[in-house]
Amino acid sequence: MVYTKTGRDVMIKSISKILNDSMETFLPRICTGCESRLSNDELVICNDCLNDLVQVDEAAIKEEYDNQFREFGFVKDIFSLFRFEKGESIQKIIFSIKYGRRFKTAKYLGELLGEGILQNRESWEYSFIIPIPLHKVRLSERGFNQSEYIATGVKTVTGIAIDNSIIKRVKYTETQTKKHKTERIDNMKNAFGIINKENINGKSVLLVDDVITTGSTINAVADVLMKNGAKNIFVASVALA
Repeated sequence: MVYTKTGRDVMIKSISKILNDSMETFLPRICTGCESRLSNDELVICNDCLNDLVQVDEAAIKEEYDNQFREFGFVKDIFSLFRFEKGESIQKIIFSIKYGRRFKTAKYLGELLGEGILQNRESWEYSFIIPIPLHKVRLSERGFNQSEYIATGVKTVTGIAIDNSIIKRVKYTETQTKKHKTERIDNMKNAFGIINKENINGKSVLLVDDVITTGSTINAVADVLMKNGAKNIFVASVALA
């Protein structure tokens, strides 16, 4: 039997649909927030979990900036989407990315973040995006940098390129999870080093991370960038703790 190009395309689409339907039957798509089965119109997070996410308003973002960034003077402005709350859907979703390798979820949240930036921070002008880097040991242990996947989603929406050649983490630091603000700041001292000073000189940058807690990691990165000639540092995260 001879197939025309149109006939082949129809056949390929039919086979693809059969395979996708089979995958849905044996390996159904699961929500990263509640692990329920996703419907056809839900991507990686179910509608119930999306509706449970608490959006951060501008007043809360300003308060976070004033409390965590203004006194240091490294970061010009910040933006975030959701309030990070322990035991709630947002924690489960973030943890599923970091410890469950849910890369599609990270990219999806990055796309939401990119849309939020375009809608709420249209005045931001930056040359490239830098995901907050991991130390090579932790990167080897985990196998990936969750902030880079989030940044990929931001890039998809904004069209601004990612540059991982500017700065690196040079000190392996203890986890920040159970440290208070002062301990986090001390833990981050001399944790980052510049790789390519020429590429940052006179440029504005968007730093992307999953969650802002005390801002100590971001301030440490921004400090190094500003000392090496960066013009402005903007920060975007999926959530504020």
